[in-house]
Amino acid sequence: MSITGARRNPESPLDAAAWVEAALDMLAEGGIDAVRVDPLAKRLGVTRGSFYWHFTDRAALHTAMLKEWRKRQSYRIGSRIESQTPAPDERLKQTLALPNSSLRAKRAGAIELAIRLWARRDAEAAKAVRHIDRVRLNYYARLYGEMGLAPADARKRAFMFYAALMAQAFIVTDDATDVSADLAKMLLGEP
Repeated sequence: MSITGARRNPESPLDAAAWVEAALDMLAEGGIDAVRVDPLAKRLGVTRGSFYWHFTDRAALHTAMLKEWRKRQSYRIGSRIESQTPAPDERLKQTLALPNSSLRAKRAGAIELAIRLWARRDAEAAKAVRHIDRVRLNYYARLYGEMGLAPADARKRAFMFYAALMAQAFIVTDDATDVSADLAKMLLGEP
């Protein structure tokens, strides 16, 4: 079973998006080397012929996975938070709370880590990571600019914010070692 706990409904047709979702689950669970056609087909309860109906080969699936990840990471998170509050400091606070906010967020973190590890040895994955990093850093710098920081200071603070956000997603803490509330205050310039 996937880390999302999702199972395919045998009554619904299997499309390329279902293959991509299952592949992202396998990526989160075992890295890019775990994303293989036969185990995916078995997980989805179909034959490997279904895979080749949607994708020419495994590389095409990898490209679709990266495209879906870029789409989710570039547009969905920021737009969801922006719809909840116009205040830039509140948007940043809400962003800091995301990494451990739900099982879905934990899945996204596992996918993120797996893609970043994949990017260390694959040019296409590295290109996707660079794109996401640029989009995120520009977004955070814009928010800090809206809070009154000069452009150079906004970029520096955005980088620190992003580094802290990423670390928060991957560092396991307990109540005694968790400093996320203090970190948020520091990153937002609060006393």
